[in-house]
Amino acid sequence: MSTELPLLAIDGGQSSTRFRIGDATGVLPPVRTGEPLEQQISGAIRTALSQRPQAGPIRVAAGYSGLLPEAIDPARILEECAGLGVRSVHLAHDSISGYLSCLGEQPGACVAVGTGVVALSTGPTGFARIDGWGHLLGDAGSGYWIGRRGLEAAMRAHDGRGQDTGLLAELQADFPDVESAYIQIQSMEQRVAFVASYARKVIELAGRDAVARRIVEQACDELVHSLDTGLRRVGWAPGCAPAISWVGNIATNQRVDGLLRGKMLQQWPQARILPAGGTPLDGVALLPGLPGEHPLSSQVLHAQRSASAMR
Repeated sequence: MSTELPLLAIDGGQSSTRFRIGDATGVLPPVRTGEPLEQQISGAIRTALSQRPQAGPIRVAAGYSGLLPEAIDPARILEECAGLGVRSVHLAHDSISGYLSCLGEQPGACVAVGTGVVALSTGPTGFARIDGWGHLLGDAGSGYWIGRRGLEAAMRAHDGRGQDTGLLAELQADFPDVESAYIQIQSMEQRVAFVASYARKVIELAGRDAVARRIVEQACDELVHSLDTGLRRVGWAPGCAPAISWVGNIATNQRVDGLLRGKMLQQWPQARILPAGGTPLDGVALLPGLPGEHPLSSQVLHAQRSASAMR
């Protein structure tokens, strides 16, 4: 299989699915983690390839939120898309592509923070994934986690059960009848993404609002806890100097980045905290070339059309 074939890279998240072919990029609907993922991946491939100006052989690499290896057959996806010129597919959970976008092949830990959150560590004893369990069971410190707590704080202030906060005015700007907000939000098809969008409001207020500031600090504590737990699980010991990074609009916000850096260095004073080496799509693009001896290579699903099938 020639590595010179063009690559379709897909990053499937809970707020949106992004793809790139060469220099061209696009956005598709978000992942629906409560529905079968295989059909969603095939559909995203078909839609993305329908937008390229010229047909021809192509490779596909995709990192998806909620991807369970036992529930995905890459050969079946390849067969469904073979008529579109797809010659190979590489699939992984978005924690894998997120890690590669941050650290490449370096050992250490990274956390990807968007609507959801997942941390991944590699070290002497292998790899460990921390969180990424969705907004109902986990995703501590994520955009949804922050937004949900911001909305709750607003309603507590409205009731008089909680401290006064500017988050209530933010909610009233969107829902003048604030007591109907919960019904309208629950009725939204994209309610998870909507709740996560409130994380931006919480972070923006954190510089002048005690309630918002406390939520952001608690989110950072959760993210540091996940990173610390992962490092210890894969054999890093205190005093070591692991590479650590984070990616995503939440984690790279200036306020959050500063808090994360300070809190992480309290736990791991020798750590090398590095800026992400690329975007999530850059991490996806690294999946096909991941060396077989890398701790994460076993987590990448792969299918390729044989030479006879391509004739």
